[in-house]
Amino acid sequence: MPIMTLTQITEHTYYMPGANNLGVIATSNGGAIAIDTGLDKDTARRFRKAIDEAGLTLRAIISTHHHADHIGGNDYLLRNVPDVRLHAPPLEATFIEYPLLEPTYLNYGASPIKPLRTRWLMAKGTPVNQIIGETEAIIAGQSFAYEIEGMTLEIIGLPGHSRAQIGVVYEGVCFAADGFFGESIISKHGILYAHDIALQLATFDRLMQRSEAWYLPGHGDLTPTSAIQAVLAANRVAAEHATALVLAAVAQPGDTTAITARVLQAFEQEIAATAGETSLPAQTIPQYAIFASAVVAHLSYLEQQGVVEVVLAERQLLWQRTGATV
Repeated sequence: MPIMTLTQITEHTYYMPGANNLGVIATSNGGAIAIDTGLDKDTARRFRKAIDEAGLTLRAIISTHHHADHIGGNDYLLRNVPDVRLHAPPLEATFIEYPLLEPTYLNYGASPIKPLRTRWLMAKGTPVNQIIGETEAIIAGQSFAYEIEGMTLEIIGLPGHSRAQIGVVYEGVCFAADGFFGESIISKHGILYAHDIALQLATFDRLMQRSEAWYLPGHGDLTPTSAIQAVLAANRVAAEHATALVLAAVAQPGDTTAITARVLQAFEQEIAATAGETSLPAQTIPQYAIFASAVVAHLSYLEQQGVVEVVLAERQLLWQRTGATV
């Protein structure tokens, strides 16, 4: 098991780097506010040890959104560290308390199949002690002050990747969760997961207007203000390219499964042509479910733009270019 330590960003802000970057804000009385907790109890155990070795005592957890790789350590920390309180946005809190909902929506809203009942998609449920803000304000991308452990933090709505995701700002550091991804993550995965593409693009724009000294994504490198514009531009390019791939896949009408297969084929052809280090997507059932959900997010975005439509024909729900005949 690798030994992890906290990396200091500013006087009172830290993070533990890894597959998921986990943030820490030190309070004035030696306490620590954790921002997300990672995938599982092993990550959480290393995170707790790193906080302890920094001379801090964990007092609170802020969960930025409900995805399992960000909340999987909550259960271990809440069970093993006395008096820790969990804070989360209202809509995300429901999924945190009832994590079966995540694989449910990846399974067409039905009871999840066994391959989706995995730690990658379903963390252990934990009670949320304190709700952060209001859902509509967060979805609108508003920012507001939030009092926690004697500290005043700025909370910013960063919806898109998840419906009501938040970021946390303190001391010139923006803990951005999955509001954007590091360039190494973009180049590795190509098509990035999103729940709502319009909200995701608006979040990129909102972050471009910020002026913090540092930006920490949930996945990727700590980014200085001098580089954030380029990284956010790369995120936008990746999202827009994914939309273009999906639109191309609707050249002929098809159901969601057919469109997903066409996008996968196009993406794999791009990988072969560039001989890059991008990972082939959808090699397992959970990966396929996530990829297919992202494809539908882009289809929904195109439908909202009036570019494609969904019709019931031949006993199927088919996606087609607007005005096309089946």
